[in-house]
Amino acid sequence: MSTKSSVKRLLGKAEQLVERGVDKRVRIAVTGLSKAGKTAFITSFMNQLLHVTDNDQLPFFRPVKEGRILATKVSSYDEMHIPEFKYKQSIGYLLQDQPEWPLSTTSISQAQLDVRYQIKNEWIRKIQKQSHLTIDIIDYPGEWLLDLPLLRLSYKEWSSQCLELIQQNKCGTTTDWQEQSAQLIYQQHLSDEEITEVSNGYKTFIKNSFSKQCTYNLLQPGRFVLPGELEGAPVLDFFPVTDTDILLSDWDSLAQDSLIRTLEKRYDYYKKQIVQPFFKEYFEKVDRQILLVDCLEVLNGGYQNYRNMQFTLNELLKSFHYGQSNWLKRMFNPTIDKLLIAATKADHVPPEQHRPLEAFLQAMLQEARNDIRYEGIDLETMAISSIKVTEAVMAEHQGQRLMCVKGIELDSGEEVISYPGKLGEQLLTRDDWQAHQYDFINFSVPRNLTNSILPHIRMDKVLQFLIGDKFR
Repeated sequence: MSTKSSVKRLLGKAEQLVERGVDKRVRIAVTGLSKAGKTAFITSFMNQLLHVTDNDQLPFFRPVKEGRILATKVSSYDEMHIPEFKYKQSIGYLLQDQPEWPLSTTSISQAQLDVRYQIKNEWIRKIQKQSHLTIDIIDYPGEWLLDLPLLRLSYKEWSSQCLELIQQNKCGTTTDWQEQSAQLIYQQHLSDEEITEVSNGYKTFIKNSFSKQCTYNLLQPGRFVLPGELEGAPVLDFFPVTDTDILLSDWDSLAQDSLIRTLEKRYDYYKKQIVQPFFKEYFEKVDRQILLVDCLEVLNGGYQNYRNMQFTLNELLKSFHYGQSNWLKRMFNPTIDKLLIAATKADHVPPEQHRPLEAFLQAMLQEARNDIRYEGIDLETMAISSIKVTEAVMAEHQGQRLMCVKGIELDSGEEVISYPGKLGEQLLTRDDWQAHQYDFINFSVPRNLTNSILPHIRMDKVLQFLIGDKFR
C-alpha cells in the first residue's frame, strides 16, 4: 500500500471517529440465522429511505411525519475491500415480470446511506439549518454468525457442547462420521490426510443435520456449512471430540503431535485467524442492532427445534457488547445501546395474530432479554414484514369464518388462502407442542409489486426505533 493510500485511509478513519462522536454516523448490525430474512430486510430498509420524500407508508417514522428528511442517497463506502450490497439487483428480482425473492447471502457485503435532513433543535438551527446522518449496514451469511460463541469457548468446552447437542437431538440412525469418530484413538498421531477425511465427514454430518425434523443450530463452525473463500482450506480441517472419557481426562501430558492436541491447535487457529477478525471488523463498532427471527419456521419444526433455536439465539446474544452510550464511547469503545428483536414474515399470519407472535418471541428469549435490559439499553420486540406479499381475508375454515391470509404459495405457484393455526400468547410446554399442529407456508413475491416503494408491515416503527433519535 502506498504512503498516499495509507494517509487517505487514516484520514477516513479519523473522519469516521469524529462523525460517530458528534452522532452523525450510526452502524447497524442486521443479525439473524440463515433464512431469517436479512437480505429482504436490508433491501426494504434502503428502499423506504431512498423514497422517503414521496413515501406515505411511514406514519410512525417521526422525521418523515414532520417533513424534515430532505433526501437520501447511496454513498461510497470507506472500506473499499468490502463488496457493495447489491441493492439494485435485489430490487430487480422483486419487480421483474416473474418476481423472485433476492438471492440468499453467501459472502460479506456492505451498504452506506447518507440522509440529509432539517435540524429540529431551535438553538442549533440558528447556526445550521441542515445536517446529515451516515448509516452503515453490513450483510453477511447467517451461517457465519454461529461462530461468534466460539470466542468464549475452549476446544474442550466446544467439544462438550457439541456432544451434548448431538445427544439431545437424536433423530435417525448413527451416521458414518459418528461411527468413524468413535474408532479414533485421540492420544495417538493421525496424518493430515486422515484428519481431513474425518473432518469432511463431520462437515457432511452438520449439513445433513439442518432440517425441519432435526436442527442442530449451534453445531459450529458455521464455515463448515458455508465456507465461502475458505473452501478446501486446511483451516477447516478439524472436528469435535465426542468421547466422554477423553473429554473428562487431563490433556496436559499428551504429546503435541497427538490427534487431540492437533485438533485443539487447529480450533484455536480458526478462532484467532477467522472468527476474531470477522467479529472485530464487522461487529465490534456496532451502535444499534436488529435480530431477525423466523418464528414461523420454529413453530413448524416442533418442540426440539424450538429448544435448539432458543439455545442458539441466547448464546448468540451473549456475543455482543451492550451498554449505554455517550460521545466518548461512540468514538473509542462503542457499545450497542438499542436492540430490536423482530419476528419476521408477520404477513404470513392474520393481523390479529401479530401480538401473539411477538409474545412467543419474547417468551423464547426471556433470559437474554432480561440480561440485556440489565445493561440499561433500549430493547424492543415486534412482529414485522420487510416486504409484505399477502393480504388478510375472511374465509371459511373447518366450518368457521376466520381471518386468514391470501397469497401465492412458493412451492406450487398457486394462489392459496391459508389458516396456519391459532397462536397462543403463553409459552408452550412440550405437551402443548404435541397438541398444536402448525402449518405455516412460504409465500412467493406477487406480480403486483409494480410500485418502486415496497409494501411492508411496521418498517416505519423499525426505522423510528433504530435511527429516529438521530434526527435532532
